[in-house]
Amino acid sequence: MNNQNNMNKLYQQLCELKLEERRVCSDIRHLVSKNKTIDFFQAKQLNSQRTGIKSKIKSVEASIMPNIIA
Repeated sequence: MNNQNNMNKLYQQLCELKLEERRVCSDIRHLVSKNKTIDFFQAKQLNSQRTGIKSKIKSVEASIMPNIIA
């Protein structure tokens, strides 16, 4: 029972992280598509958010499906 609760929490966290990743990628796309001067500070912040979120997603996915070494 406890293991199932942990898995549910991990799946929920994974979904939230993927939604956040989509939001950040959308923000980056809108920043670039405006054809005006790019705010490089904002671009740097969005890029660091994206890389941080990707690393969190990898760690959560590793917790859900650990690598099996044969």
